[in-house]
Amino acid sequence: MHYNLNRISILYCVIILIFHFTSTNNVYGQENCEQKKNEEGIQVYLCETSGSPFKTVSVNFTAKTTLKQYAAGVLDIANITKWQTNIINQYVLKTINEKELIYYCEVDAPWPIAHRDLIFRFKMSQDSTTKVLTVTLKQLPEYIPVKKDIVRVPKAESILTVTPLSESKVKVNYTIHVDPGGEVPAFIVNLFAVQGPWQTYKNYRDLLSTGAISDSEIDFIENY
Repeated sequence: MHYNLNRISILYCVIILIFHFTSTNNVYGQENCEQKKNEEGIQVYLCETSGSPFKTVSVNFTAKTTLKQYAAGVLDIANITKWQTNIINQYVLKTINEKELIYYCEVDAPWPIAHRDLIFRFKMSQDSTTKVLTVTLKQLPEYIPVKKDIVRVPKAESILTVTPLSESKVKVNYTIHVDPGGEVPAFIVNLFAVQGPWQTYKNYRDLLSTGAISDSEIDFIENY
């Protein structure tokens, strides 16, 4: 099968845009990490992943924001399209509590690649002593039936840590491992694994810097 590299690149960037949660923990058995991009204060690494042909992506950066604002932005499922591109038909399937939910998201991939969809279990927590914010996302591929003409992403996991550095600055660490499913070869996915997460975090950091995200309802998260 012939693969249009530009379209594959767009697909991978779209898939990776969804996962904006980060960590430095070695939860995916990643090793032999290599820095692939370091621009505008955002570093992206690719790591070999034990038991998978798909590489793990790790991102590090700092942002001028508060813990409450960061949390408010990622919890606002209805407005994620303000900074994540090519996402359609996103909605909450189940609200478990104020820090945990399950939601659906469909990715508008470029023709001839089939759309992808994901069902995320979202969990947020905060350490009472350090105030470090942690968010995990895990794909639940069997939570609802597969839709016609849409490829269900079979596996995706990510972890976020947001560490307060001051009252108005945080350090973000991100790790994600994803299998986008379908017929896209792993070597093609790995080839375009850098630009997507870099652009996503630039978009989100820029949005945070505008002060447009309201944290008035995030009383369950403490700032620095």
